[in-house]
Amino acid sequence: MTARPGAPEDWPRYRQLLVHCPQAAQWADGYPSLCIQEHEEILAFVLYRIVAGEGEILNLAVHPESRRRHFATALLNALLLEASIWHLEVCLSNYPAIELYKSLGFKQTTQRPNYYNDGETALLMSRVLA
Repeated sequence: MTARPGAPEDWPRYRQLLVHCPQAAQWADGYPSLCIQEHEEILAFVLYRIVAGEGEILNLAVHPESRRRHFATALLNALLLEASIWHLEVCLSNYPAIELYKSLGFKQTTQRPNYYNDGETALLMSRVLA
């Protein structure tokens, strides 16, 4: 499977996917995206934006039944080619995501205590290619 650019027509299917991903941010439209689709079902997507040459990963979701198939890695590898500097926020307790981001060269820059609605701390991470 390969990542493809998302389109506004995909946004309803992103929202359907998010029903199965309560740990992900619960918004799915209005930004550029990449997705992985099998038949008519979206199995994974990433929302992002690039401003002044720096990218920000806004949301990444993979259907629970499709995890461990390297979809998140495929999406991120495709996305990271678009800018040399990337930033993201991730829940401090989301160890699998943190490890994935570290494996792709992200490093912790700071934390935001009580950032999420449930009081969880956000870990800010960045990736800068020299």
